[in-house]
Amino acid sequence: MARVTIKDIAQEAGVSQTTVSFVLNDRDHGIPARTRELVMAAARRLNYVPSAAARALRSGQSNLVLCLVPPLPVAQATEEFKNHLSGVVAEAGFTCVFARLPDPSRPSSDIWQHVQPAGLITLARLLPTDVAALKQAGIPMVDAAQDRDRPQDGVLDQTGIGAMLVDHLVERGHRRIGFAKLSDPLEGPFNEARLDGVRQACRAHGLPEPVVAELAYTRAAALAALQRWTEASLGVTAVAAFNDMAAVAILASCRAAGVRVPDDLALIGVDDLPLSSLVEPELSTIALDLRESARRLANRLLAQMPGTRQLAASSDVVESVRLIHRGTS
Repeated sequence: MARVTIKDIAQEAGVSQTTVSFVLNDRDHGIPARTRELVMAAARRLNYVPSAAARALRSGQSNLVLCLVPPLPVAQATEEFKNHLSGVVAEAGFTCVFARLPDPSRPSSDIWQHVQPAGLITLARLLPTDVAALKQAGIPMVDAAQDRDRPQDGVLDQTGIGAMLVDHLVERGHRRIGFAKLSDPLEGPFNEARLDGVRQACRAHGLPEPVVAELAYTRAAALAALQRWTEASLGVTAVAAFNDMAAVAILASCRAAGVRVPDDLALIGVDDLPLSSLVEPELSTIALDLRESARRLANRLLAQMPGTRQLAASSDVVESVRLIHRGTS
């Protein structure tokens, strides 16, 4: 079916294409109210949808919010965050488009200049020249990658999450703690930030350095990590895992090796994935409120965009990070 154009509306309403253009673009030019009503009624009958490309050409920008993301692994938490961000941006009348920025040395202008977004949120680190170019182009921007020390503005405090893991294990009486670090380089920024939090909390509690073991999502890798933690000379009694998937892999290895959880080794993860309450024993974890994190980031962008309204906080907001104590600890 052919796209409805202003020519079709003009024929339907019995007016000129110029008149239709003036009416649809809300320009006065002395057009009588009755004529405006005729044009708008014709547009509704024909189910006219304005051309986004034409609107962008006229205004110099689209109705899109561009979100640049680093090369993160496909994970439930990542996809949930993208869904929440798309939803809250839609509440404000915009469409969120995600673009992967795999090479930090590549100018992001290769992407945003083609889109001409109304605003930009970046979770990937941008070159200083990119930031300057965005400012010169007048495109509002929220640089979440540079704001990891400002969790109150919508960026989850990864270091604080690491500290929470240790705090909980210390409360349960543990004094020698291991950390399960993912070997996936794509998780690098989050891995290091959470490990920093684990180390800081260990020092704050007067504990020795955490025993760090890298693992992939494989049985062999989890078993090798477990063997390291259970060496008698190390005395590890609890493990803080980078996320729930890593924790479940460790839990399975414990069962295979005859290590009792939590009697011989306590365990806690991050994310509160559905499977965390389906394993036996149920997994202690830290739940992340990605919905409110997305809302805060969107509001920071909207505050820079004239004529847009701030989004109200969710009525059922929970804490951004929340510890859930279950059977593994």
